[in-house]
Amino acid sequence: MKVIDGTSTDVYFNLAMEEYVFKNFGDTDYLILWKNHDSIVLGKHQNIFEEINLLAVEKSGIRVARRNTGGGTVFHDEQNLNYSFITSQEEGFSNYDQFLTPMIGALNKMGIPAAKRRNSDIAIGEQKISGSAQTIKKGRVLHHGTLLFDSDLSLLKKLLKPTEGKITSKSVKSVRSDVTNIKEHMGDSSLTLNAFKERLLKNLFPDGCEKVSLTAADIAAIGVLVAEKYSQWEWNYGSSPEFNFEKQSLVTDKDGQSKKVVVNLEIIKGKIVGCQVKVDELADVEIQEVLIGVRYGYQEILKKLSGIGLVESVELDALTACFL
Repeated sequence: MKVIDGTSTDVYFNLAMEEYVFKNFGDTDYLILWKNHDSIVLGKHQNIFEEINLLAVEKSGIRVARRNTGGGTVFHDEQNLNYSFITSQEEGFSNYDQFLTPMIGALNKMGIPAAKRRNSDIAIGEQKISGSAQTIKKGRVLHHGTLLFDSDLSLLKKLLKPTEGKITSKSVKSVRSDVTNIKEHMGDSSLTLNAFKERLLKNLFPDGCEKVSLTAADIAAIGVLVAEKYSQWEWNYGSSPEFNFEKQSLVTDKDGQSKKVVVNLEIIKGKIVGCQVKVDELADVEIQEVLIGVRYGYQEILKKLSGIGLVESVELDALTACFL
C-alpha cells in the first residue's frame, strides 16, 4: 500500500484529489491522509438545506462541499484527520470491517479505547470519534472516514443545527450523534495532530510504508476537477433532492405590532420554483413574484426582499429569517 500525505487544507482540492486518485491510480492500494480548513461536507444524496444552519453557515463564510459517497453531514477543521483507503474489489461494496478493524487496532495500540459502533462508526464509549462511507467504481473501492482529534465541537453543533421550519424531502438524513475528541482520551495532552498522524501510520504499517507525492500534472488535473465540479454551487447546493419548506413566524413591525408570516416553498435543484407567502392571512403577491427562480439561501433571499414594500414596516433580516 502506498501513502499520500495531503498538504492542502482546501476542502474542494482534497475531495477532487481523492476522486482523481480513486479513478486514475489503479496500480496498487492507496491510503490518503488529509485535513481541511473549516468546512462542512455532506453525503452525495443529502439535501444540504436540511442538514445545515443556512444562516450561520453563510454569515461565517465556511465552505460547504458535497462528496462522492453516501452517509451523513460532517464538520471538518484542521484538527480533524481524514483518511481514504482505495483498494481493488471484484464485486459489490466492501465490508466496512476490512477498513475499520485495522484503524481501530492502530488506535488501541496508542492507548485509545476505540471500538466499532453501528455499521460505519468508531466510538469511545457512546461518543463518536469517526464516521465513514464508501463508493465503488470499476472494481475499485473508496472507503473514507474522519478522525476527530481536537476539533472545535461547539462550532460543529452550531453549524449543523437544523432549521426551525418543516422540510419534506426524500433525501438521506444524517443521524445525529454525541461526539468527542480523541485527544481528550490520550495521556499526552501536548500531542499535536501531526505527531498523532505519524503514530497512526506506524501502528497501521509496523514494517513501514511507501510515501508518494502527486506530480505537477496530477495537481493540474485535480485543479480542473475543482473548477468544474467541487467548487460549483450546482454540485454542492443544486444537487440536493427537491423538497418543500413550511414555516410560521411572528415578526414585529416598527409600531411594535406582531405580524404572522406563513411561508410555503417548493425548491428544485436548489432554486425556489414555487412560493406562497401570507402576512396576517393575506397573500403577499409581491414577495411571491420576486422569489421565484431565486437560489435558496440567506444572501439571495435577503437581496430580493430588500426592495419590497413590506420592508418599510418590518426589519429586513427578521423577514428573511422567515424563509430559512
